[in-house]
Amino acid sequence: MSNRSWKRIILGVIFLLLSIFYTAIFYRQANFGNTMVFNIAHLKGLDNILTSPINFNYWNHSGSQINLFSPWLTLLPGWLLVKLNVFWGFGVYLTAITFLTFVSAYFYMNKFSHDTFEAVLFSLIYTLSFNRFNLVFHEQRLENYIALIFLPMIYYGAYLFFKNKTWQTLTWGLVLTVWTSPYLAISVGLTLLPIYFLMIFSKRSHHWRYWGRLGLNSLIVLAFSVLATLGFIGPLINQQVGQNVQQSPIQNFDYISWFQDFNFSMMQLYLLMGIGVLLLLLLLLIFLKSRFSYKLIILEMIPIAAVVLVRWQSKGIDVSRLIMSLQTILDLFGIIIVSRIIILIFQEFPSVFKLLLLTATIAGTSYFFYTQAIQIQPKQTFSASQKVDYTKFVLDYHDHASNGKNEFLANGKKTTVSSFTRSSDYWVQYYSPVSTTLNLPVQNYAGYNVQLNNEQVAIKKSARKTLSIETHPGKNIIEIHTRYDLIGIVSLLLNLLGFIFLSYFSLHNLRWKMKKVPENS
Repeated sequence: MSNRSWKRIILGVIFLLLSIFYTAIFYRQANFGNTMVFNIAHLKGLDNILTSPINFNYWNHSGSQINLFSPWLTLLPGWLLVKLNVFWGFGVYLTAITFLTFVSAYFYMNKFSHDTFEAVLFSLIYTLSFNRFNLVFHEQRLENYIALIFLPMIYYGAYLFFKNKTWQTLTWGLVLTVWTSPYLAISVGLTLLPIYFLMIFSKRSHHWRYWGRLGLNSLIVLAFSVLATLGFIGPLINQQVGQNVQQSPIQNFDYISWFQDFNFSMMQLYLLMGIGVLLLLLLLLIFLKSRFSYKLIILEMIPIAAVVLVRWQSKGIDVSRLIMSLQTILDLFGIIIVSRIIILIFQEFPSVFKLLLLTATIAGTSYFFYTQAIQIQPKQTFSASQKVDYTKFVLDYHDHASNGKNEFLANGKKTTVSSFTRSSDYWVQYYSPVSTTLNLPVQNYAGYNVQLNNEQVAIKKSARKTLSIETHPGKNIIEIHTRYDLIGIVSLLLNLLGFIFLSYFSLHNLRWKMKKVPENS
């Protein structure tokens, strides 16, 4: 077996052991609250996602439209694992997410820097960073830390893209990020736009052919990114037009208040200012000694850091999630520069010393992660969550039906009915001697097929913005069947077509590269 294979095996084992350690600490220390119940209910509710965005079995049978407003493609592996067993399935899923974050960070950094030492350093610091710890242990929303797998892929793809080498890597990274965390994808786009201007200062761009090819590739990336995400974007826009749903702002971390809480003395502040000046001089040295791509990263960090620190707000527009996403990107850029600084400092040291430094990095980052985790005092850990009823859990996700507490109203008064649900289908049995306006605690959606006693009936939107129908005197059997509407079906088919074409061009590009490699290389 070659040295290269042994290196991959050893790194793989290290990354896997650290991933298991990460999950074990999460199960022991993380608070199992509403967000975690939401995550698992979201995963379990994907049973019928390929036929309908609505699953009546969950969210207290309210017909929640979460799958129209939240991406679901990258959650499907978690659905399969959680369906088998919630406790062990989610553990395997979190371990796989952490392991893939390690591997992605190492793989793309190694391709970018052509330095194994730098790639391993970056992978360790990136995956065990405070930002990722905060997303996993405190924020806990799955999509926010799944997306960290794709960030190194995006920026390595951007590195190739702006060198006019290939556009496929960048496109795949953007597509997978949109299907995971759209706000992060928007933030990534905001960081890519300034590079078009900054490329003017690169010698590579001093020819009209460069800009012509870059412009063509930009249109291709944009077209494929839209086409391969239509399955989510199409139904989302369709629902937004009718409902104009807005998410509630989130609370961003206030770094300025956090710093002021330390109450440093004047002498300590002067010392910190001196350290800051030294760091700026070190960054300037890195800027001067590194290649153009590192210069771009340092320049990008300046406005991103300003936005994150000041927490810029726009009247009438919620940018809190963009700020959180920009903080994640700033974390990525900062760790790239830190890894670069370490490389420049120790580049002349022998390999044995570098191996010791890697060992110290593994121990140091693991210890830092562990000390952060043990400070959490959970009210309930994952091990105590076995009795949670995920079908009844309701979290306000802009569903008006959830506000009705699953109450059926007959002519505005609470009434009792017999009901049964099965994924995309909902049956209600109601008896009244007279015709009644029956208000159902089911979210209004354009894709419903509603039948009353086996006959198609028209539905109305009630005052509480849920379904309302006129019943007949006597026994009424109401059937609600939901499927993707025409826009949803067309969007999914076009999305599948986008994946097929993108896969074809990616494989075609890979075969072309392999043909260029000499037979005995």
